[in-house]
Amino acid sequence: MSLKIIEEPQYYNKIAEWWINAQMENPEYGMKYIHKAIGYAKTKSKVLDLGCGGTGRTINKLIKHNFSITGIDVSSEMIRLAKLKHPIIKFIHTDFISWNTEETFDLIIAWDSIFHAPKELQEEATVKMCHLLNPGGILLFTAGSYAGEASGKMEGVLFEYGTIGYRKYLDVLERMECKVILMEEDQYPAGHMVFICQKISEG
Repeated sequence: MSLKIIEEPQYYNKIAEWWINAQMENPEYGMKYIHKAIGYAKTKSKVLDLGCGGTGRTINKLIKHNFSITGIDVSSEMIRLAKLKHPIIKFIHTDFISWNTEETFDLIIAWDSIFHAPKELQEEATVKMCHLLNPGGILLFTAGSYAGEASGKMEGVLFEYGTIGYRKYLDVLERMECKVILMEEDQYPAGHMVFICQKISEG
């Protein structure tokens, strides 16, 4: 089952500039995990920044490691702002579930992005991330620790979140032959889980 997003969700566009300014107030947020994931990547050729946003924080770090970068985001405004900062990077306005690509990647980063998808799409999103990894490739993603759905406001705009819980993510990762290198609840008791995984090499 693949649920396609027919109409772009406008709530991301409404907060785009505010979000970038808020993120830049804490520019090191999540960077230690992104640094670890880059370090674990034995091949540093192609990277996917899933839910890239418009801050350019992750992109800047990836550029320093000479990756060929693809950034995707469901928000057209985030993509517009991202292109202003990095006009030569490949950015695509799309939702991940609907996106079709023949490319595979040595590193996939989905920091604070996939949990914006509904709970019923979390397993499909996780399977797809693993499928797009090259053998030996590294996946970094964040998710809610315990299964359920939640909502909250950013800058007065309502957002919804979904998660299948860490046990189900572990089941999916094992099925997709992705070995967990790191699993950490980094913002206890907020229920924010960080996963770093490696696709098992062929042979």
